[in-house]
Parts: sequence; structure tokens; C-alpha cells
Amino acid sequence: MHTMQRSSSTFLAICFLLASALQLQASLNPFTWFQSEEEDIISLNVATPAQEAEASALLETAKAKLAAGSTGSAQRTFKKIIKKYSTAKAAAEAHYYNGQILMSKGRWDKAFTSFQTIVAKHPSYENFDQVIGAQFECATALMEGARGRILWIIPGFKQYGEATREFEQIVRNAPYSDYAPLSLMNIAIVSEMQEKPEEAIDALDRVINYYPQSMLAPDAYYNMAETYSNLVKGAQYDQGSTRQAISYYEDFLILFPKSNYLGKVESNLDSMEDLLARSRLSLGDFYYNYRANNTAALVFYNETITIAPESEAADEARLRIADIDAGVKPTSGASLLRKILSD
Repeated sequence: MHTMQRSSSTFLAICFLLASALQLQASLNPFTWFQSEEEDIISLNVATPAQEAEASALLETAKAKLAAGSTGSAQRTFKKIIKKYSTAKAAAEAHYYNGQILMSKGRWDKAFTSFQTIVAKHPSYENFDQVIGAQFECATALMEGARGRILWIIPGFKQYGEATREFEQIVRNAPYSDYAPLSLMNIAIVSEMQEKPEEAIDALDRVINYYPQSMLAPDAYYNMAETYSNLVKGAQYDQGSTRQAISYYEDFLILFPKSNYLGKVESNLDSMEDLLARSRLSLGDFYYNYRANNTAALVFYNETITIAPESEAADEARLRIADIDAGVKPTSGASLLRKILSD
């Protein structure tokens, strides 16, 4: 047993010495001292000067074909550059022109992918803004159901899910560009169309918090308030959404006093405040009519008046308070139910 262990240790020691010797020999080999610049470039996965020149020449050929109307031949040349010279500077331009051709054919998804390759592999591309603009156009086309030439897609079919993913990618690609808040607003629109208010609220919230100086900020506040108001079910339900809607309408009036939406916002705010006030009135009526608890009823009646002093709900609350002060007995639950049914 001990003999086997010693043999194993001796074998490992010999292997270690051989590896060290080989490494030393390599370091002493004069042929490895002066590795060529071209080999260094290849090892870094960067196009060599010769490859750059070849790719650039092919790019000019492809552009000439495109200008002459030979779109198919031009696209094949662009694809050749992309495949053979993927790391060359000309490859970024080839991807861009290939994406433009795909857009002209209605291949919006594939075009977006072609532009995304530029973002991922050629971030220093000089026409980066144009790439983001083209991506935005592709995503918008999918959102609006632009006609495509893909056989399995019905013309006019809106691809909301894919459009949302592409808009999100644009936000990640260029968070400081004008296309970022535009993309978020479109995500909110698509989410509303899909009846996904939570996703719409998330997108609008990002516009409000990340792009407060954007020209789209007023629309974001207004749409946020509208989204919350659409979630309100009535005075008898939880009023969390009502309060949120009121908050965003109030913020809008403070931040954008000269907006064209001003009249509509004021009207909608009155409606939301009246609804919230009516929910307080209902609670007051519950304690007054069903629990004979005038103290609790007065709390909610006064809250009704505070929330919307000029509303009909506030007028009704004042009448209830007057009845309590005058000692008028509330209608019993059974009598109140018969009255409601008879009405």
C-alpha cells in the first residue's frame, strides 16, 4: 500500500518537472519572442488591415449595386461581408443596409435583429442614432400592424408582445436618447390595448421618474391618472386607485398649468374627488343607519365635505349632519331596504 502511494507521488513529481521544462523551453524559443502583429490581431478577434480593406471594397460594390436598383444582389454582398468579415468596420454598415432592405420588405423583426447586432458588436458605429431610430420604426410598425410579406402573418395583425419587447430593448440600448421616453409611452399604449394596466403604469412611472424634462412628461402624468381612474369600480369598492388618480391629476395641474389638457384634467379631478367623497358618505350612512353610531358617522360625513366641498355628496353629508344635530333618528335597516327596493 505504501509502495503504491510512493509510486503515485513520484509519477506526479515527474509530470510537474516535465511541464516546467516544456514551459521553460517555450520561453527560451526565439521563434516565440516576436509574434507578428497580424497574429496578435487575430488572437483578439479583430479584423486585420487586409480584411478591413477587403470588406471596405465589398461594401462599396454592394452600395453601388443598391444604388443601381439591384437590391437582391446588393443584399447578398452585404450578407457576405457580415459572414466573412464580421469584426470589420464595414460589417456594421453592411448590417445597417441589410436592415434597411429587410424593412422595405416588411421583415420588421429580422430588420430589428440586424440593427441590434450593430448595437451589440459595433457600439462605436458612427450612425448609432440612425440605428436606434430604425429600431423604433420597426417596433412601431409591429405595434400598428404594418403590412408585412411574411406568409404566416396576417396583414394588419398587430404584434403587441414583440413590439413591447423591442421597445424595451430600445430603452436599454439608448436610455439617454429621445427614443427612450417615446418607447416607454408606446409600451404603455400597447399595455392598455392588451388590458394590462399594471404594465402600463410601470412604463408611465418610468417616464415620470427618469424623464421628467421630456416633452412627453405631461402625457405620462395624464395617462397615469386616466389609467388609475379606469381601475375604479365604484364608491362601494376600495378607493386606492381613486386616490392615485386624484394625486396624478393634482400633480398635473401643479406642473403643467398651461397645458391644453387643463380643462379635461380639472373635470376628471372633480369626478374622482366626488367619487371618493361619495365612498366616505356611504360609510357614514352605514354607521348612521345600521349601527346607530353617530360619532363614527360624523367622522365620515365631515371627511366627505373635506374631500369635495362643492360636490353633491358634500351637500348630502351636510343634511345628514343637520339630522344628527337635530336628533333625527336614522331609518332602520329594514325600512331603508324597503325604501330602496320601492324606489
